[in-house]
Amino acid sequence: MQLAFEFAEGIDKGLKSEALTNGLSPTAQLRKILGLPVDMPVKPRLSVTLSEDDRLLLAQRYNIDPDDRAFLRLNISREVESRYPETSDPEVFDPLRRE
Repeated sequence: MQLAFEFAEGIDKGLKSEALTNGLSPTAQLRKILGLPVDMPVKPRLSVTLSEDDRLLLAQRYNIDPDDRAFLRLNISREVESRYPETSDPEVFDPLRRE
């Protein structure tokens, strides 16, 4: 059974902030608060859903084929890592890994 919640903005922000501090997703943090088992991710990762328009925009920015997942992933990773250079760790995320 899946239950969805709409908390007040302050509660929502607090839960998300605590989750980030604890290295958990907001869902995992909620499970922790409730005293339920929490599976720690083996490799924390972020995902993003790209529409066709998103892929076209990024492909134009990176001058690549919009259907080339590996190069989209590589260029997105490089862009994000350039924003946080002191925290980048090539061992943690392999942008060319195929799912």
